[in-house]
Amino acid sequence: MSGTTSMRAGSRALLAILLPALALVAAGCGSSAKKGGALTVLSQGDIQSLDPGVEYSQYDYMAVAMPTQRALYGWRPGDRKPSPDLAAAMPQLSNGGKTITIKLKSGVRFSPPVNREATSKDVKYAIERTFLPSVGNGYAPVYFGDIKGAVAFQNGKAKHISGIKAPDPHTLVIKTKKPVGVLTTANALTLPGSAPVPRGYAKKFDRGSTSTYAQHVVTTGPYMIPNDRAGNVTGWVPSKRLVLVRNPNWRKGTDDRPAYLDRIVFLAGNDLSVATRRILTGTSLVNGDFAAPPVADFKLALERYGSQVSITPGDSFRAVTLNTKVKPFDNVNVRKAVAAILDRNALIATRGGPRIGQVATHYISPYMPGYQVAGGLKSPYDFMSNANGSLALAKSYMRKAGYASGTYNGPPVLMVGDNASPAKDTGEAIQSELQQLGFKLNYQQVPHEVANSKFCQVPKQNVAICPNWGWAKDFYDSQSLIDPLFNGKNITQTLNNNLPQLDDPQLNGAMDRAEQIPDAASRAKAWGELDRTITGLAVEIPWIWDNNVNERSKNVNGMVNAFDGTWDVSYTSIK
Repeated sequence: MSGTTSMRAGSRALLAILLPALALVAAGCGSSAKKGGALTVLSQGDIQSLDPGVEYSQYDYMAVAMPTQRALYGWRPGDRKPSPDLAAAMPQLSNGGKTITIKLKSGVRFSPPVNREATSKDVKYAIERTFLPSVGNGYAPVYFGDIKGAVAFQNGKAKHISGIKAPDPHTLVIKTKKPVGVLTTANALTLPGSAPVPRGYAKKFDRGSTSTYAQHVVTTGPYMIPNDRAGNVTGWVPSKRLVLVRNPNWRKGTDDRPAYLDRIVFLAGNDLSVATRRILTGTSLVNGDFAAPPVADFKLALERYGSQVSITPGDSFRAVTLNTKVKPFDNVNVRKAVAAILDRNALIATRGGPRIGQVATHYISPYMPGYQVAGGLKSPYDFMSNANGSLALAKSYMRKAGYASGTYNGPPVLMVGDNASPAKDTGEAIQSELQQLGFKLNYQQVPHEVANSKFCQVPKQNVAICPNWGWAKDFYDSQSLIDPLFNGKNITQTLNNNLPQLDDPQLNGAMDRAEQIPDAASRAKAWGELDRTITGLAVEIPWIWDNNVNERSKNVNGMVNAFDGTWDVSYTSIK
C-alpha cells in the first residue's frame, strides 16, 4: 500500500457493524487448526482461468491465484501492505525509483511435471507474456506499461522486454521510463502475472491466437491442479468442478502459508439460496464467488447461524454503468438524470439492507486512501446527494438534455444484467426506476458468469446500461479503483473494464501524471481529486460500497483474507 488509511468519522457506523465479524476473521487460525482434511467450496459461477497471466477476478484469487501460485509479493490475511512471497525482501530502489531490484528466495520449486526451482528468468517470462495477445491479460498495460521496452514487445517489435533483466537466478531487475508508484511499493507485483512461468515449458502453449497454458499449468504454491504425466490438467471441468491437491514440491520453510488442507474442491453451478443453506447446516463447506446470499437467506443466516457468518469491508463499489458511445448516454445531462433518479437505499435493500454495505457517493471506498478528498460521505453534486432519488431533479436534467417533457422519448436501449438473485432483483429495481423517466429498455438477463465477459465488457455489443457492475481494488492504492476503469488507454475489445468507454485526453493525462507520484499522501490527493471529477461526469453511478458476506459450516475453522474479502483456503482448516 502506497498510502495509509484511517477510520474516518463518516465510517464509524459501518465499523461498528463490522467489529464482531472482524473478530471472527482474526480468530481464524486458532489452536483448533489442524493439518489434513478436505474442504468443498460452493459457487454460482466458475473461475475465469487457471493461467496466472489471465487470472483477475475475485474468485480467481480465492480459488487459484492465492493457493496455487507465488507472485513476487502477496497478502497475509490481516495485512494492508504487501509481503514478500517469491521475493526474499521488499524491492531495492535506485535511479530515482526507475530501477527496481528484487532478490528471490531459493528452494521454491514448480509442481510436476516441471519439478525444478523457479528463477528470475521465469518471472521475466511471466511478466512478458502478460503483454501477449494470446494471453489477453487485463491489467498489464495499466501497471506494467511503463517498463522500458514493454510497448515495443507488445507491438511485436522486440523479442523481449528490454527493461526486465535476470542477471542471476535469484535477482530480477526492472527498469521503467519514469517512476511508477505501484511498482516501487510492490503493490502491482502482488498481481498473479508476476508469478513465475517456466518459459521452456510454457512457450509452446503461448503460440497461436489463444494460449493453452491454462490446460497445462504448473504451480509454485502449496496446492496444484491434478495433471497427467505430460502435464495435461485433469482436475478442472469448466463450469462444473475444480480440484486442488497438495503440491509435492512445495516446501513450508519458504512460505508463510500453513496449508492445512489436503484437498479443496470448488463446485460451480449452485443455486445461491440452496448453497447458503447447505453451507450453514452441512459440514466442511464454505461459499465461493457470491459476495452476498439472497435477502431471505441472509436474514436467516444472521438470525440462526450468526457465528458462521463473516462480514468484512469489500474495498469495492457497485455501479450502474452508462456507455458514452451509445445514445442517449453521450449526453452528460441524460447521465446525470439517471444518477438523480436512482434510489440507492432501495437498491441496497435488494441485497439485504445496511448490513450489506453503505450508500456510495463516489468510487473510492471508506478505507482506501483519497476517500475524504473524493468527498467522503457527502457529494458535491446534487444528482448524487439524495440517496432516495429525486424524480423532479431527474426530469430537470432531462429537460437540460433537450427532452422538453422531462422524459425520454427515443428508441429502446439495451441493458444486460444477471438472471439470479440478488443481482437480478437489483437490476429489476433499476429498470423500474428508469421507466419513470420514460426509458424503454431491452433488458436481457443472462447468467452471472457471462453478463460481463460476453456483453458488458465487449464494446462491439453496444450495451448501453450494465446494472450489476462491481469493482474491487487490485491492491491498497486507489489508482486501482480509478485508472483501469476510466483511462482511455485501457479500453480493450475484450474483457474491457472501461465500460463507459470514457476517453478524455485531459483526464487521461492527469491519470498518467498521478501514476508517477511516489509520495503516499500526494498520491491519495491526486486520485481523490480524479474520483471527484469523474463522479461529476456520471459515466458510472456508484450506489453501494459493499461488504463481503462469507458463510462456513460449523466444523470449518475459516480465515478470511482481508485483501480480497474471501475465505483464504491456504489458512483455513477443518476442526
